[in-house]
Amino acid sequence: MYLAKVIGNIEARIRLPGFDAQKLLLLQPIDFNQQPIRWVVIALDCTNSAGIGSIVTFVEGREAANPSDLPVDACITAIVDSWDYKPTNGIESPGR
Repeated sequence: MYLAKVIGNIEARIRLPGFDAQKLLLLQPIDFNQQPIRWVVIALDCTNSAGIGSIVTFVEGREAANPSDLPVDACITAIVDSWDYKPTNGIESPGR
């Protein structure tokens, strides 16, 4: 599962059956500092609630097709409200 920012919509006039009521969105995968980490992804919005500027989680590959049973490579699974992340530099101290 990855974090991403929604950066655009895909409009498609002709779609396969099952896709007609689904939103396709452009995602920019990001790290925990909201910096881009790789190429842009087209994803099916399985939440039906994401919009431009939303921070979301998404899955790719076989897992992406499970929620919808549609032939997709990426699927938005959640809209992120917040996260708590503190880098540890690979060293954990007991009691901290």
